[in-house]
Amino acid sequence: MTPRLKVSATYPDLIGICLLRGLSEEEQRAFLDACTPRHYCEETTLLTQSEHTAGFYIVARGRVIISFLDVEGNLSVIHVAGPGEIMGDVECLSDMPCAATCTSLPDTTMLYAPVSLLLEYAQKPQVIRNIARILHGRLVRDNENRAVEQFQTVDARLLNYLCVLSTPDDPDIRISQAHLATLMGCSRQKVNRMLKDLAERGSVELGRGRIRILDRKSIGCELEQGDMTYEVGG
Repeated sequence: MTPRLKVSATYPDLIGICLLRGLSEEEQRAFLDACTPRHYCEETTLLTQSEHTAGFYIVARGRVIISFLDVEGNLSVIHVAGPGEIMGDVECLSDMPCAATCTSLPDTTMLYAPVSLLLEYAQKPQVIRNIARILHGRLVRDNENRAVEQFQTVDARLLNYLCVLSTPDDPDIRISQAHLATLMGCSRQKVNRMLKDLAERGSVELGRGRIRILDRKSIGCELEQGDMTYEVGG
């Protein structure tokens, strides 16, 4: 029987993520190997707003939608997290309920670990600084998202979502047009018309419950992960 690979060997790209930066490779591998991989074939709620969590998650593969529901029942998408980003970390360290809901998109793999692992590593000065960098990145990201919501058109918001929901290595967005319309806060008919226009131009390919990005440059995906000017981390 072939032994199962350790998490750090299965997901080597996670070595060097913002949370673990500055630690030795041995320490990083030990952290990742202490996590449990969980694969989600369908949309799954990982963390629920206003509820406590006993652990945190790191995206190993795929995407996670982070959303907030206000007191009037309005749902807002705060962020779409990708590989290497962490969620539930602040709630674990503060012992506070979740500030938002985290929902995996189909075909997403997460690493889960109990709060004890984060508390152990949070005693290291490098990790403390990394957590501060992650929080700073979230502040910058939220400021930029606020500007997008206030000043960009619906068409521009659609292109932005198509970019953040996909990557060059994984061009398929596995959500329905109705779901995408909900994220954007507009009608499904509007999204359908805009996507058909993009398909006619050869920028995307439409399928049942799937949108495939064919030409990232044509929809404005010029700022890829390697060019980000701030740390997202989660």
